[in-house]
Amino acid sequence: MPFSAVIFSAEALRGALISKTLEKNGYRVYLYNKVHSAGDILEAKAPQIVIIDKEGYFPGELESFSLLSGILKGIPLVIVSNSEADDSIHIKDISVHWCRSNPLDPLAIVATANSILEASGSLPAASDRIEPSGKEAIAQDLMGFLGME
Repeated sequence: MPFSAVIFSAEALRGALISKTLEKNGYRVYLYNKVHSAGDILEAKAPQIVIIDKEGYFPGELESFSLLSGILKGIPLVIVSNSEADDSIHIKDISVHWCRSNPLDPLAIVATANSILEASGSLPAASDRIEPSGKEAIAQDLMGFLGME
């Protein structure tokens, strides 16, 4: 059974790259660019992990997540950002994991998601999975996304 992930990304290309890479690593992915209805989306999809690509959103646009602590309880939250972790997202009683990715590195995001799910016991250990390697995997993801495979 694939693991489900909800991704919020304001930038279509970044969101598509993250989404495609997660799908190639066994996730069922739901990609959204609007955060205003995040509560309804998260209740409907009940994901095992939520990824927010912080880049491209206006300052204050992600504040709506601070009201979702009840919905997000027990769901790991990963914030992807070009910069270091900051205090732009406050969610009471929710552990927020930061993934600095500049330039965008979809494989690092997958590794972060996998390590969080491994730590919670939801995902088999890395030794039990086959993962693509470095530059080859990124090249394959880009070629697939651009329809060149």
